[in-house]
Amino acid sequence: MHGSPPSRGTPARRGRSPRSSTASPGGIALPVQNSAKPPNTFTTCLSISVEGAVPIERLEITSANGNGDASAQASGSDSKRAPRKSKTDAIAALQSHAQSSGQEDLADMVNEDGAIQINLREGPPIPVKPALDMSTVKTPNRQWEAPQNVERPFGLTDCPVFRPTLEQFKDPLAYIKSISEKAKAYGMCKIVPPLGWEMPFVTDTERFRFKTRLQRLNSIEASSRAKVNYLEQLYRFHKQQGNPRVVVPTINHKPLDLWLLRKEVQKQGGYEMVTRNKKWADLGRLLGYSGIPGLSTQMKNSYTRVILPYEHYRERVSKSSTLSPNKPRDSQLNTNTNIQTAGKLRRLSATSAGDDNDSPPPSPLTVTSSPLSDPSDEGESKNAGRGRGAVARMRRNTRHSPHDQSACFHMFCLDPPLTTIPKGQWFCHTCLCGTGADFGFDEGEEHSLSSFQARDLEFRRQWFKRHPPAGRQGNDDGDVKMAAPLDPDDPRINVFDDVVVTETDVENEFWRLVQSQHETVEVEYGADVHSTTHGSGMPTLETHPLESSSKDPWNLNNIPILPDSLLRYIKSDISGMTVPWTYVGMVFSTFCWHNEDHYTYSINYMHWGETKTWYSIPGADADKFEAAIRREAPDLFEVQPDLLFQLVTLMNPNRIRDAGVDVYACNQRAGEFVITFPKAYHAGFNHGLNFNEAVNFALPDWLPFDLDCVRRYQEHRKLPVFSHDELLITITQQNQSIQTALWLNDNLQEMMVRERRIRDKARSLGLKDRPEKTDRPEDQYQCSFCKVFCYLSQITCDCTTKVVCVDHIDELCKCPMTNRYLRLRFDDTEIQDIQMKVSDRAAIPSTWRAKLDRLLMESARPSLRSLRALMAEGERINYPLSELHALRKCVVRANEWVDTANSFLIRKVSRKRARKSRGRTSGPSGEITGEEVTDKPERTLDELYTALSEVEDLGFDCQEINALKALANEAQKTREKARALLRPSSAARDREAFVQECERLLIEGSTLNVLVDELVEIEKIVSREQLLKELEEELEDGQLSLEDIRQFAARASQCELSTDNPQMVVLSRMLHAGEEWEARVKDVLGRPLKTVEELDETAQGRSSVPVDVELVDRLVATLVRAKDYEKQAKAWLMPEPNAVKPKVQEAAKLVTRAEKDFNIPAVQDLKRTVDFALDLEARCDAVLKNRYEHTDEGDIFQTMLQWRKYAKEHLTMFTLLNFDKLDKQLVQHARWLEGLPWYCRQHQEAHGQAILEDVIESTRPEDDLPPNDEYFTCICTTPVRPPAAGTVSDAVQCDHCFARFHGVCAANGGSCPFCDHHHWNGTIHKERSWHWCYLPTILMHAPDVTKNYSEDWKQLEIIVHRVDRLSQVIGQFLSFASQPVNQRADYIPQVRHYMRKLYRIQFAVSPNPEVSFGLDLAGLHRILAGQPAPVRVKKRRRPKFTFGQDVDKDWTDGTRCICRGRTPYLAGYHPVECELCSKLYHAGCVFYPLDPMNATRPRFMCPLCCIRKNRAYPYSEVRVRHIDNPAQEMYVDTREMLETFSKDMIYMRLPPPYTQTLFIELIRFVPGVPENVGPRKLSPSTPPVVIENGRGPASTGASNPPPPPWTNQLWSNAGATAPPPLARPPDHLRSPHPSSHITPQATPQPSRKRKYPDEMPPPDERVPPVPYSPAPRSPKRRQASHTPQPAPRTSQGLSPSLAMMLSPNPVDTHGPNYVLRLFRSDLRRESSSLGL
Repeated sequence: MHGSPPSRGTPARRGRSPRSSTASPGGIALPVQNSAKPPNTFTTCLSISVEGAVPIERLEITSANGNGDASAQASGSDSKRAPRKSKTDAIAALQSHAQSSGQEDLADMVNEDGAIQINLREGPPIPVKPALDMSTVKTPNRQWEAPQNVERPFGLTDCPVFRPTLEQFKDPLAYIKSISEKAKAYGMCKIVPPLGWEMPFVTDTERFRFKTRLQRLNSIEASSRAKVNYLEQLYRFHKQQGNPRVVVPTINHKPLDLWLLRKEVQKQGGYEMVTRNKKWADLGRLLGYSGIPGLSTQMKNSYTRVILPYEHYRERVSKSSTLSPNKPRDSQLNTNTNIQTAGKLRRLSATSAGDDNDSPPPSPLTVTSSPLSDPSDEGESKNAGRGRGAVARMRRNTRHSPHDQSACFHMFCLDPPLTTIPKGQWFCHTCLCGTGADFGFDEGEEHSLSSFQARDLEFRRQWFKRHPPAGRQGNDDGDVKMAAPLDPDDPRINVFDDVVVTETDVENEFWRLVQSQHETVEVEYGADVHSTTHGSGMPTLETHPLESSSKDPWNLNNIPILPDSLLRYIKSDISGMTVPWTYVGMVFSTFCWHNEDHYTYSINYMHWGETKTWYSIPGADADKFEAAIRREAPDLFEVQPDLLFQLVTLMNPNRIRDAGVDVYACNQRAGEFVITFPKAYHAGFNHGLNFNEAVNFALPDWLPFDLDCVRRYQEHRKLPVFSHDELLITITQQNQSIQTALWLNDNLQEMMVRERRIRDKARSLGLKDRPEKTDRPEDQYQCSFCKVFCYLSQITCDCTTKVVCVDHIDELCKCPMTNRYLRLRFDDTEIQDIQMKVSDRAAIPSTWRAKLDRLLMESARPSLRSLRALMAEGERINYPLSELHALRKCVVRANEWVDTANSFLIRKVSRKRARKSRGRTSGPSGEITGEEVTDKPERTLDELYTALSEVEDLGFDCQEINALKALANEAQKTREKARALLRPSSAARDREAFVQECERLLIEGSTLNVLVDELVEIEKIVSREQLLKELEEELEDGQLSLEDIRQFAARASQCELSTDNPQMVVLSRMLHAGEEWEARVKDVLGRPLKTVEELDETAQGRSSVPVDVELVDRLVATLVRAKDYEKQAKAWLMPEPNAVKPKVQEAAKLVTRAEKDFNIPAVQDLKRTVDFALDLEARCDAVLKNRYEHTDEGDIFQTMLQWRKYAKEHLTMFTLLNFDKLDKQLVQHARWLEGLPWYCRQHQEAHGQAILEDVIESTRPEDDLPPNDEYFTCICTTPVRPPAAGTVSDAVQCDHCFARFHGVCAANGGSCPFCDHHHWNGTIHKERSWHWCYLPTILMHAPDVTKNYSEDWKQLEIIVHRVDRLSQVIGQFLSFASQPVNQRADYIPQVRHYMRKLYRIQFAVSPNPEVSFGLDLAGLHRILAGQPAPVRVKKRRRPKFTFGQDVDKDWTDGTRCICRGRTPYLAGYHPVECELCSKLYHAGCVFYPLDPMNATRPRFMCPLCCIRKNRAYPYSEVRVRHIDNPAQEMYVDTREMLETFSKDMIYMRLPPPYTQTLFIELIRFVPGVPENVGPRKLSPSTPPVVIENGRGPASTGASNPPPPPWTNQLWSNAGATAPPPLARPPDHLRSPHPSSHITPQATPQPSRKRKYPDEMPPPDERVPPVPYSPAPRSPKRRQASHTPQPAPRTSQGLSPSLAMMLSPNPVDTHGPNYVLRLFRSDLRRESSSLGL
């Protein structure tokens, strides 16, 4: 892992060209002698202005005495952990040096050489996007492979490149271990991940910001900076000696390089040695001078005059005990400090060093760096200073001139002492000998990734366009053209305005600029960006828990804590070491030579971007490299011994190779890893913008390196990052594996020996032990002098909190030694126990190996039991043992042989049944017939001898070997006996004795578990004799089964009995017959469908042949089952009287089971009957569940009657549940049908179609209002029009109501149906002489099958619901007309219209059987017909309003808004257009919510149109204020005025608004005209009506109610005596009608009789059309709209009137019917008075 050096607050020594300097503080101008040299230039990337780049504010700390001591002002946390490699330490220099107020601005300073500020870009800042466009950077490309063996600059060799497979890539640390042996010889290696592996980049490029540091390339190289420091010291020395204008000697018009001259003289042994050996001329030629007369003298004189006095001074200072600047001191004071940790480090230094701070003060250098040059014209320098660019002014110089140094000395303490105070400037010994210890990098700017990309890209483009690579010079226009097409996927190449730049070009240019004395280039580097604060580029479990890459072992957040990484045992997170750091580089930005903290491994991954070039030096050459760089710049190391810790120094790889050090290189590209190995130095630079991430890890082989590094830190008094000893102790506590103990043991022993020596030394000084059992904070066991961690033991005293190591016990305090004590974390015994446990654990593998070696050495044939025990012990050891594999292989082979031996030694017992003996327990020769027999041996005697020969080669011993040998001897003896019996001479003896002898030999051989071939032949002889005896006995009995015969045949075959034997001939014949019968039975039983006849026939043929008993049992069982099925089927088809009827489902199950195996005719008949029954049940079930679809012709009930007839004739044997239920409902349906009023018993059907047609025609909702034709006066629906000219009309006219009737219509009843109540009270007979109120009861009591399928029920349902609606309408009208005030002649057409409907229907209609609406309407008609005709009134008109917006002109943006143009900032605000008046309004002014995602034009009605249309404005409340009414709480009630057609202004008093409210000014008002305004008008002075809080008029008066909309309203109890609800609707449902608070003035007209239709009064204009809401077609679901909800119904789907008729509760005496009865009583009284 790499980082950048610390930033510095004092840039005097950073990046200055050694050939440039400034005017001295005293105004001394140093002349330029050689005008031919190239001009000095200064180019900085800061000259490229970029959006988003923010300069970093630098701390400017001054003190009262001007010494700039900021140590007292530093603050920070108290943690004493060391900063990360001092990479950020130099920020603290901003606090270490005060700003000089009298010093010139850097932009105003220029050297005498006329250094030119190069501005790469002029103009405005480069615009950038907030987020980085990832398509503009180079990302991982696994397909592209870099070419091999490409020549590198300086002839360097590339480090190894590894390309692991996916399998190898699974474990990163294991893979690194596998390649480390090869790769560590190079110091680093590159790993290219395999195809398929991806690591997402998760950094938020928009929010990610970082700070940079400025790097001047030609100030980083060691020799260049050493040269600058020396020349500055030389200049100060001569200036203090009184020579303010030092002249650099020139030889042959070429300035002499004083620093190189001094270096070469020192190489030759010094001034005296060069003079003695006369080497001055050789030195001149070495410096490039040749052929010059007097060269030796010139060289010597120049050295003597300029260099030698200063060298003598340095020697005197170094030998002085008081003046030497190189006294031992705390290296921390020579180390640049991070500003973030400056405070805590200073406190640590103060704690550790106390008052013994002998560090020299910082060097007070001037702005530039070359102090010695020839004199130049002073004015020339001033003019050059004015010409500096503006960019340099952004960074103020923080360096001090010499007179700013405030260190004070006694004159008598100096060497030599001073007698008087020097005049002018005076430099102390530190400033003359110790310059350069404070070198570091300035802070740059704060960037986002996109701003840094823009600056880097512009810098590269401008730089390479002005400095094209060598060999590719431009044409006449200055452009470099591409020679050939380039591969766009090649990451090695970039093109800037046709300038082709390769990686080699960038590398050559970088080292040219590093070594250039005339070109100073300054770049930025975003190094050491903490991932804990800025975020890692890789996903983590905290930020991306669902991302699989967050658990990837190659994720840098995981590598330090992998199981094999030792850093996982560090107890706290270390930023940059266990927590990754990120690096953002630009072109030429560099990281200098360094190795990692504690010499750990590091891994660096490039997420994306340009190439990063690395250089490495193997850890084995680290000491050689340090020696080489010390020789290169010894002065730097003399002033700053820990220089290599600071990451501020480069050395050319070629110079390093010249010193005998191996240097390797590699180019890292996007998606590649670079691994550095312990102690390996590495450096490098960037080719452009890139984003890298790095972290450390440690493998077990790193521990010795860590100990070496800790010792080196102690020598330099550098703060370590963690404690080496604590890490070892933590590992022992957390990891008890054997593998860990093996590599930990040696390190732990070293620690124990070292700690014992420390404790012995402390105890020898008389210190007492003081053990502690708990850990302390790290700062409490860190030596305050050398900074080493003393974890196990520290020396301290009660007088202080400081601790020291045993080597610095004298630095602790001034107390007596007896007051100090040795504080121990673990006592000696505990440390020894820890070490012993680890040692024992580490010795386990070696102990096991020793046991194995001892066992093998004790015997050539070790015991198998011992080998097994040792193998089991090895397998329990959790460590890979190489010998265990061979041992396991040997034991496994031995076990296999033992198993083979046991197969001979152990006889297997077979649990199988022996052959039947037919009642005998044993055979004639004692044959065992029990259950348990032993298997015959399977292994032969030859195999036994083979096993014995194999064991001789295996080399182990066990008891089975001797047992197997004994078995072989016994088997061999048995073989010889059997051979003797098989000889022909033996068979010639007595046959019975021979057989008995053979049986005895078989019994003896049965004890052997070895197959002897001769015993097999003996067994055959015995078996034949036994078989012949048994056949003779069994054949005589004749009771053999087929299985017995087969067993006898098998035995005969085994013992090779001849087929010609008579008994064998009989046995063969019986076997053939039995097998034929068996085949026939199997064939019958195997058929899918078997008949009873076949089964019976087969069962009869088994008597004379041997049979299989089990097969016979199967045959008989099958036959019995088939007969059972047949019997049950016949019993159900022809049941006995009073037999139990089965369910049809039971019969179906029987059929299913029988059909599976048999073909029985009775079952087939039963199946057909069952199918019919099931079909009938299914149909009945569908009917009952209202799912049946009738597809046959004719009535469905006729079809169901046919079902019933069939079932009673053919299916009586079954219990049919569904059919029984349906049958009951059919009976109920017949009874219900007979109960219909229009049922005809003659035709046995209901004639309801004509009634339905009349009802439908009379109850159409759209026909509730009377026709407008004045000729509709007859009781029918045809108008009575005047006859044509010359014809006579048959029409007649009623004398009372003057209604004209057709002659035919008048003949029916002989009187006026409108006036004569006999048409309605039943006196005149009608065919439909029933009352409607009984029909709902009939409808409700119908059975379910009737409701679901009967057309008569559907007709009745329509009739009931349609008549119910008509009844409600007529009832509402009669309730309204029952009030005397509502009985007007205007309603005569409506009354006649209702009577026509009832006359056509014929049957009585009303909710109560005691009431007839026809009779009630007739009485009402007589009352109304006798009233005078109404007076025609004028047509009403609504008032009109003129608002302020109506008189305004359009505003500048074309709107005519509510704001009326009084708010200038609303001009141009998004407008909306009213869809009625087409005027534009600001959407915000009218509270209209705009939807930016909806591109369609919004529908909008403005507040003014809403007022005029009497609608509510949906987006806010709208209040209208009259311009003539000043009262603030009074508003115009426009709604009331429009609804009442008011001619007066109506106000209402409203409270203050509490929600969104619009206020509109009313300018003018045109009064309205109510409908009841007669010839006489109201006085114009009528005061306006005031409504309180908008609830209603403050005063009321009598009013004429509007016509009732009775057609669609349901009335409550109060509605019988009040106007209909729509007469005074709620505010949101108001319809135009006369206002209730204006008193009408109507003039009554005299009444007269009308004899002709043309004298009928004109229709009343006050009667508006009754609102009508079309009802659905289904009367069951009809619901009147815009009506109050009726009371809860007693039956679902019924109207209130139907529910009232069907309810058992008594009628409410205070409801509408009660009022109707009162009204009818009045009509009866009036009718009686008229004689009707």
